[in-house]
Amino acid sequence: MTQVHERPTRAGDAGLGINGAGINDLGINGLAASWYVAMPAQRLRAEPVALRLFGQDLVAWRDGAGRPVIMPRYCPHQGASLAIGSVADGCLRCPFHGWRFDATGTCVLIPGSPHIPSTAALEPYPSVERYGYVWAWYGGGEPLFELPDFPALEGDRDSYVGFRYADRTTGTARLLLENAIDYFHFVTLHGLELDPMEFRVLRDPLEASDNGAPIAADAWFGAWFDGAFRPYSLFRNPLKRLAHATATFAAGAHLQLLVDGWPGGQRFTAYVDGREIYKVFLALTPVDDRRTSQLGWAAVRRTGRAWRTLFNLLVLYGGSRVGTAQDMPIYHTTEAAAGGFHVPYDRGVLEFRRYYQSWVDRAGGAP
Repeated sequence: MTQVHERPTRAGDAGLGINGAGINDLGINGLAASWYVAMPAQRLRAEPVALRLFGQDLVAWRDGAGRPVIMPRYCPHQGASLAIGSVADGCLRCPFHGWRFDATGTCVLIPGSPHIPSTAALEPYPSVERYGYVWAWYGGGEPLFELPDFPALEGDRDSYVGFRYADRTTGTARLLLENAIDYFHFVTLHGLELDPMEFRVLRDPLEASDNGAPIAADAWFGAWFDGAFRPYSLFRNPLKRLAHATATFAAGAHLQLLVDGWPGGQRFTAYVDGREIYKVFLALTPVDDRRTSQLGWAAVRRTGRAWRTLFNLLVLYGGSRVGTAQDMPIYHTTEAAAGGFHVPYDRGVLEFRRYYQSWVDRAGGAP
């Protein structure tokens, strides 16, 4: 029988009622205030682009300085789509009557009229361009924290080789993010026969420094997982022995995972017997209710031996795609409101849900 060693360290955890009361999982209405991927940066060039994000029809364009701008799609004059307009003199021009809007959403020109109503404005979403994507802040007003750092995609990128991926699902943002915290499904769904297993929620962002610079403390959630594979004989159980060797990249017996993140994404570092093998950077695009994309970059650390690096990369690619294929039917069909009974190994998931809900509350149902 798999032994689970949980290490709750927050006062009062031992007395949790362990239930999901008060947890919102209603698609866009239950979306946390956070940074989200809006689109690949290469899609946004000289012309505006129609965008569906956060359950809203939006338009993305670049201002005179080349910075991305994301704002409501329809002109406040007569509702024409600005996505079929053009960019002129650093402003977005409506195709119908030529009204122009600057990067702040303010109307700066109405041809044929000397008067510009103060209400002729559109509210843009704060946005940045980084890691090859345009990101948008959801939650109203100014961002409450900076987009997290991931050195393996920037200054330290020469130390890694990897691939990008994108998967569409009808699962909610919260469901996708809590997957890494729900560690017991590694055994039951993914068939990793780990015994014993240790899981703990981290308390200090500095504990996740291998993933990158610390994320603002109140926007951060981190966890550590350590599992040992059972020693199956190659001759008596060759398939299980092969599966375990693949899961550990044929590099040891203990699989360890450091995960941390913000309310809209996560960073991972995976180790075997304490040696780093790969990193993952995961972000979300909430398109609409029960329409979410998970986007990521996964890469192995270069080993100095070309054959070993290639082996690790092929194993990571195959393992990640197989694991996602197993997760997707769960994402597509889960009805969170139907759940409510929990057991001790759910403590980390329930703590993550409380953290996530606090950022849903901060979003305040932002459009």
